[in-house]
Amino acid sequence: MEDEIRTENEQISTEQESVPEAVNDEQNASDAVADTGAVSAADGAPSYISVEAYSWFDTILHAFLLIIAVFVLFTRMSTVDGDSMNPTLVDQQRLMISDLFYTPAHNDIVVVWAKNLPNDENGSGKAIVKRVIGLEGDTIHIDYENGRLYRNGELLPQEMKDGVLWEDGHMLNTYTNREEGLGGDFIVPEGYAFVMGDNRNNSTDSRSPFVGFVDTREIMGRAYLRVWPLNTFGNIYG
Repeated sequence: MEDEIRTENEQISTEQESVPEAVNDEQNASDAVADTGAVSAADGAPSYISVEAYSWFDTILHAFLLIIAVFVLFTRMSTVDGDSMNPTLVDQQRLMISDLFYTPAHNDIVVVWAKNLPNDENGSGKAIVKRVIGLEGDTIHIDYENGRLYRNGELLPQEMKDGVLWEDGHMLNTYTNREEGLGGDFIVPEGYAFVMGDNRNNSTDSRSPFVGFVDTREIMGRAYLRVWPLNTFGNIYG
């Protein structure tokens, strides 16, 4: 009888000892699950970063393509032909021009289609680069003797900076002494502009009967950026 009781007590004792072990096993399993979850979360971090990076790349790509589309649809390239815009622009420089929402303004550098200007390639008509001096309704007076220019009775200011002649905020190559048929006082007609080159004594412009007053509809665009040669890349004003 005592042996039976002793055996029974040993079984109970063994069962009681196994309970903590089971609890420990469950705890270890929970820790393993938690650890697995932590690894999974860590594994998910690179995925989130890659999605963010892709989103930024996609945004930048679309912006770049939009800029390209704007340049293709609303801008064009024009090449300076000759020395009439020296010293601001020189022969064979390339300009970016646009007529998008453009309204001519004083001192703008524009590309004009001069339909009566002789052209060795196709007989007549040529694109020329000039500066807007007068707009419709402006009264222009050129004092060829003293090389000075008046607009609406006001003398356009001239000054020398570091040996360079400036007039009304832009450089000139020479004073305006060369007369090409248009002199005295004249009023720019409605819908037209009066243009001149910065190399005043070596420029065929609105003073010439081959160009004359320019119909604003013949202005192909305003030049706003010099793009070639690369060492001259940048703003063409100021």
